[in-house]
Amino acid sequence: MSLYAAADIGGTKTAVALFSGTQLIAKDVFPTNGESGADNLVQRIGVSYRRLLDRCGIKAHDIAAAGVGCPGPLDLKNGRIVHIATIGFHDVPIKAMLERELDLQVFLENDANCAALAEAVIGAGKDLSSLAYVTVSTGIGCGIVVNGSLLDGVSDCAGELGHLTVMPGGIMCPCGKRGCLERYSSGTAIANAASEALDERLTTKDVFDRARSGDEVCVHIIEYAADRLAFGLSAICQIIDPGVIALGGSVLKNADIFMPLIRNFLAEYANDAVLKNTRLCVSELDGDQVLYGAAIYAEGKKLDFTA
Repeated sequence: MSLYAAADIGGTKTAVALFSGTQLIAKDVFPTNGESGADNLVQRIGVSYRRLLDRCGIKAHDIAAAGVGCPGPLDLKNGRIVHIATIGFHDVPIKAMLERELDLQVFLENDANCAALAEAVIGAGKDLSSLAYVTVSTGIGCGIVVNGSLLDGVSDCAGELGHLTVMPGGIMCPCGKRGCLERYSSGTAIANAASEALDERLTTKDVFDRARSGDEVCVHIIEYAADRLAFGLSAICQIIDPGVIALGGSVLKNADIFMPLIRNFLAEYANDAVLKNTRLCVSELDGDQVLYGAAIYAEGKKLDFTA
């Protein structure tokens, strides 16, 4: 079986891994440090990739290709990052840069789309005709699979749930618009709202921990984040009628608090006829959804490319 490399470029951390089919062989994780620039990140991905090869005793020529999951919006046709608000990258030819650094053919796809593909092939969406994967972390992303195919859209922007307007005229977003979901329900938004309200620097984990202890301010902030997220999820339900919506990302480590709230609010916003056949769950792929999906995507594209 051919071996593949995979990378998950995130707002906070980046992961690099080696795969044999859908078996994860080895993984390395390090801070993205977007402020250091795209060139620096690409170089560190290369260092990580070569370190994994050495650790596993694998020769570079045994790796067939690399799949890379990256936040959007992306220009998939030209292999470019259009803009990543959470990292600050603009118009980056990431595919070409990584191909030079890794000396591999690189297949680029939106990170949430990669995760959705993983859910469709080996996760919660196996044997379903339609599903959505939503990641709630530094930002918010969404990948959609319909009839076994990823939905990219004419501008490669399908599923940009994080920039759905959920509060017209609301908080300014780095994307240039106001009221985006990402400004209310992401981990960054939850931490910022609590920090401002309580006048101290808090992490997302701090906010959930305080909510568990009964802090009314933190409880309210989490409830509102869940409300706006459910509002966004209701749009997915009404438009594609998915068999499952799988949630992942760092914020869902607090599923004990967050999921019941999301379920309750979703029941208020989505039509009962749609919801009765839509399962809402936390992904069981343990935070590696994007890596699995990137490897699966690379293998499929490589086979298409060489056919």
